[in-house]
Amino acid sequence: MDMEGTTMKKGMPFSKEQISRANRVNLIDFAKSNGYILENGGRRALHAKQSGGLYFFKDNNKYYHFSTDTHGGPIDFVMQFWNMEFKKAVAYLLESELPQYQPTSQPVKEQGQLVLPEKAPNFRRVAWYLIHVRGIDPEIVSCLMHEKKLYQDKSGNCVFVGYDHEGMVKYCSLRGTRLEHPFKQDRPYSDKSYPFHIVGNSHKVYVCESPIDAMSHATLAKLASQDWKTDHRISLGCLSDQALKRFLHYYPNIAEIVFFLDNDKDATFQNGSPAPNWGQEAALNFVKKYLDLGYTSVIATPVTEDLNGDLLAYHNIIHNKERCGTLDYGIEL
Repeated sequence: MDMEGTTMKKGMPFSKEQISRANRVNLIDFAKSNGYILENGGRRALHAKQSGGLYFFKDNNKYYHFSTDTHGGPIDFVMQFWNMEFKKAVAYLLESELPQYQPTSQPVKEQGQLVLPEKAPNFRRVAWYLIHVRGIDPEIVSCLMHEKKLYQDKSGNCVFVGYDHEGMVKYCSLRGTRLEHPFKQDRPYSDKSYPFHIVGNSHKVYVCESPIDAMSHATLAKLASQDWKTDHRISLGCLSDQALKRFLHYYPNIAEIVFFLDNDKDATFQNGSPAPNWGQEAALNFVKKYLDLGYTSVIATPVTEDLNGDLLAYHNIIHNKERCGTLDYGIEL
């Protein structure tokens, strides 16, 4: 879906120049003015929170939506996310008083290198945050720190690291630990096709959206008296399967894939109308794709919004049952 090449049709109430002007409305400014919360999504893009893997590109005034595999410019965006027909989308954009997108000269493509943030003298804040705020098991936190997949930077952020098969750093994602100032960001030159990986030794992989979700699932397994080191767990970092494809290339013995993506059951569009359940729609598309490729593929859905929400809810149940003296450790994974 891309209306860039739209031409004047018979009876069309807009001229070519008006259509072109609508498609030159600055898409990032438009998204911000309509309530999208944008964060760094890499050198070229901004990521919209809780929007099913929605990215806006700074250098071409376009967007890409991973959940639906759709892309385009401002007109396409309004048609898709405001559910408008073409004429209404053009009129809506023309009525906005936002600045026009000003293309910049294309710089020579940089061959930059991912640089990890400097480590803090100790990792106490990250350990406190993951164990006491997020409910992650201390052994799992300690193990990942020992494997250099998790540490604390000098700003107190969680740093999650992904490697290639030769142990070279390829992916780095930061997560803030200050509850009053939520923060999440990928480092420049970070490659999302290299997953954050909790290593296992079985033929099964659990696919999660974030590193904290992967750690939460490992914790739930341990709480259920399972060996959390048996199965592989990876995080996609978004709703693209690039990281899964690379993982499967590195681990050809994998036979079963469990998609444990977010349950965005309460998602809404910017106008407040119900939006699709982005995480589960992506999981459904992935299951079909990987079944066709010969893998045993299934969907597991969090009861709450995500796996960390499930873990925190479980801790709360345990706490309440301990107080009442009716402890039951049954967990379904």
